[in-house]
Amino acid sequence: MKKTRLLLLAGIVAIACSKKEDDIQLPDKLYQPGVLVVNEGPFGTGTGTLDFYDPQSKQVEHDIYQKVNNLPIGNIFQSAYFDLSYGYLVANNSGAVRIVDANNMKLFRSLEDMASPRYAMRTGSSTVAFSDWASGKVFFYQTQIFEKVGEVLSGSGPEKMYFHSQGNKLYVLNSGGFSTDSTVSVINASTYQLVKKIQVPYNPNSYALDKNGKLWVLCGGRKDWTNPANSTPGALVRIDLNTDEVEAVLNFDNPDQFPSNLCINKEKDVLYFVDDKYFGGVFRMSITSATLPTTPVIERTAYALDIDPIRGDLYLGDAGNFNQAGKIIRYAVPTLTPVDSFTAGVIPGNFFFR
Repeated sequence: MKKTRLLLLAGIVAIACSKKEDDIQLPDKLYQPGVLVVNEGPFGTGTGTLDFYDPQSKQVEHDIYQKVNNLPIGNIFQSAYFDLSYGYLVANNSGAVRIVDANNMKLFRSLEDMASPRYAMRTGSSTVAFSDWASGKVFFYQTQIFEKVGEVLSGSGPEKMYFHSQGNKLYVLNSGGFSTDSTVSVINASTYQLVKKIQVPYNPNSYALDKNGKLWVLCGGRKDWTNPANSTPGALVRIDLNTDEVEAVLNFDNPDQFPSNLCINKEKDVLYFVDDKYFGGVFRMSITSATLPTTPVIERTAYALDIDPIRGDLYLGDAGNFNQAGKIIRYAVPTLTPVDSFTAGVIPGNFFFR
């Protein structure tokens, strides 16, 4: 009897061990907490890629969307935005938004009814907004079945957006696109109606919210390529969200520069930005300062720049020659001591922290 039981047990073990590895269901990898790096990809050809970086282990995994879905994201991967349920991967030239599971990056569905989407922003418990360059509009989608429920004509080249939940208002930076604009649109996120256009200097491109609830907007200025003498320098402005009025303007001196990539430290009292998106260094200033800084704190070209609001480090994206793999440098704040660096994809242009 004992021999029979042993033979039976051995048979069960043999059968179990003979199962193909492909039949074994491994748990999905969860891509959080960490930093998502948006690599735009080659302009006009190829596809952008999404990298995941773990700040604790300092390990990076490249092209995670392709690995999970065996599909490309699309050409000119502009931005990524995540809420608790979904991630929105926005491919500008492809006119596509890839909606993925927020945890495992599996593709849920694609939206392909916008011409050139740029950024996404959740605007409540059941809606998400997308800015679109070609139409100059902001489109609102319901997040249960992702049907379009509203659209608002915003301005020329609408890009980054900020949702102010207390006022139920969506602030849209009209960057000018391939022309010029000098407004920030204020949209009622419930009625999908334009409430107001706040006049700012030319071509607003990035923003930061400080500890006092003030919205800082960085404007790149206007370039007149036919007559450079007519170019207008950029400016940094502060907006009161209670009145939707500009209450402070700090003007740059050099019209040849294009200030961009405004961000703020974890404590929300020190601003960081790049004085020229393609050739400049990194500057910082207190939110109480009445003048712009003149000396860079990082003398390195930063195509991308942002600060992790959860862990507090600064991330700089160096696009190199814009054709080969870029590089990410992570700095401690406020010392700006390099903590780590790693290779990214082609043209690292944005980050998302979670």
